[in-house]
Amino acid sequence: MKLFRPLRLWLATFLIGLMQSAIALSSEPFAIVVLPDTQNYVRQDWGDITKFSSQTEWIKQNAEKLNIRAVIHVGDITNKNSPAEWQRAKTCLDTLTGFIPWVPCVGNHDIGHEGPENSLISEFFPESELSQTPGWGGKMPGHDCYWYVFKGGGVDYLILSLNLGPSDEMLAWADGIVAGHPDHKVIMVTHEYVAADGSLSTSQTKKNATAYGKHTDGSTRNTGAEVWDKHVRKHKNYLMVVNGHYNGIAARNEMKGDAGNTVHQMMSNYQYSAGGGNGFMRILKFLPSEKKCEVTTFSPHKSESMTDEANQFSLDLSK
Repeated sequence: MKLFRPLRLWLATFLIGLMQSAIALSSEPFAIVVLPDTQNYVRQDWGDITKFSSQTEWIKQNAEKLNIRAVIHVGDITNKNSPAEWQRAKTCLDTLTGFIPWVPCVGNHDIGHEGPENSLISEFFPESELSQTPGWGGKMPGHDCYWYVFKGGGVDYLILSLNLGPSDEMLAWADGIVAGHPDHKVIMVTHEYVAADGSLSTSQTKKNATAYGKHTDGSTRNTGAEVWDKHVRKHKNYLMVVNGHYNGIAARNEMKGDAGNTVHQMMSNYQYSAGGGNGFMRILKFLPSEKKCEVTTFSPHKSESMTDEANQFSLDLSK
């Protein structure tokens, strides 16, 4: 029996090591990067694509250091939904494709605001290409709505991207995805949701989703308040909603879902600031051991941060 004692000691040490590794992974910080409206960077008149490429290059270079688990684009990837603008955007975003899960979102300018009627996103980012990205979940048939999954800090997350002013059909599809992943924390991105004053958009809000007409299939677009009432509030695993669109730089609020869960809702859009946005983007650093998320706003293009209370703050994830 003495011959087996070293083996038992080794096995015990090995199991302890596995437990310690699991504990470490469950408390390991990780980050999500949120790319606000990039439409001005890809413009053919006065756009500056280097501001967009500086964002994606920085993300790739810092992915391991910050443990970046996903990148979310809030929409208005382009300005006039033209092939040339989509190609410029693709040049930047291809830096992430197949490397880090990046989540597209369709904004009003991506559906042909001041341009063609239908978005060209599927021509430049087809499902066959997006599905090669780590964490790909799927796409709603016939619509530009997507979902992804990843694990961070020992927790499963689901990111859901819904078209500008999602229709009732899109929300029903989203209900099925979220309900089918009850153990995942859900983060949703849609282009128009939280308005510039921090409230959820309504039919009275200037530039709300309904202002851009109906979906191509004739269905009505829902405002932020309607998306909350019809979908977000019903699911206990919702954690966060992010959007862009509004001329207000940044705004946020916290609301309680029907199950008492706190949903953090944030708008960020820098396109109206100097340089069409100057490459500013959001970094969400999750600190599981402290049950909080540190939100910072940084520009790789300028190597500067925005430190005002609207752009640098902490979210309490314990509630």
